[in-house]
Amino acid sequence: MLRDSAEPDKIWRIDDFLSEKRKEFNRKYDFRYSVLIGVFGRLLQEGWVTQEDLAGLQADKLEFIQTIAAMDKQRDD
Repeated sequence: MLRDSAEPDKIWRIDDFLSEKRKEFNRKYDFRYSVLIGVFGRLLQEGWVTQEDLAGLQADKLEFIQTIAAMDKQRDD
């Protein structure tokens, strides 16, 4: 991205882009116990995990993960 230009505006746009990507990555792969259900929901919606991968979780947690996945799908559409 910087190869073709060293303009300050372009550098700041790249910084903004990388900052946003870092935030997305940190949200997607947040392994704190308190947010794992949400992480699993997002990963399920994106196809990174399957229902089979989540086998063994309690039924109420699976239902909540599926709800989050459906909400994420609606938001992304």
